[in-house]
Amino acid sequence: MSDSNPRLVQELSSLIENLIGKLDFGTVELTFHQGQLVQLEKREKVRFEKPADPNR
Repeated sequence: MSDSNPRLVQELSSLIENLIGKLDFGTVELTFHQGQLVQLEKREKVRFEKPADPNR
């Protein structure tokens, strides 16, 4: 991204920070084609605690 627009880089950085800041479990994936960012994807996992075993 050496020839990137500094404003675009700042916007992208802010967007990534916002996504990561709200993410407990999951991934943020950046997809590039021929050196250009074409997609940003966030996958979030929701984890549930196991219920207590009543037989213990």
